[in-house]
Amino acid sequence: MVYDESPTAAAQDRLHVAQPRKSRIMSRIIVAALILTGCVQFEARRGIEVAWYDDVVNTLKPGESTRADVLARLGPPSQVIALENETVLYYLFEKTEGEAAILILYNSVDIGTLYDRAIFFFDENDVLSDYSTKIHSQDG
Repeated sequence: MVYDESPTAAAQDRLHVAQPRKSRIMSRIIVAALILTGCVQFEARRGIEVAWYDDVVNTLKPGESTRADVLARLGPPSQVIALENETVLYYLFEKTEGEAAILILYNSVDIGTLYDRAIFFFDENDVLSDYSTKIHSQDG
């Protein structure tokens, strides 16, 4: 007895139907993987826009300048803090930048935040007693 190992016509038809179906499924998986991956860049800015540059702040003199002088040059502060015998005007600007890679099996996020700030101390007569500022460079 001789056995014919070649597939029957019906079996061949099933193979031809199964291969395109597998190919379509694989194509859909690849498209979904591409859609679900990506890169992101972002930037957020919060607070008072920096106005306390040296040329502005150097015009303020402890013992002479008043709270009205500071407000006129810098505008409203982020915070007003009342201490026992002093008042503090606190100016804050926050800048956050980041990058992210969102992949199916791996995610990477890099976030950096810089804080520019100025703080002004006034005595009970609203005369400037001391101040300090910090401004980060624009390039980081």
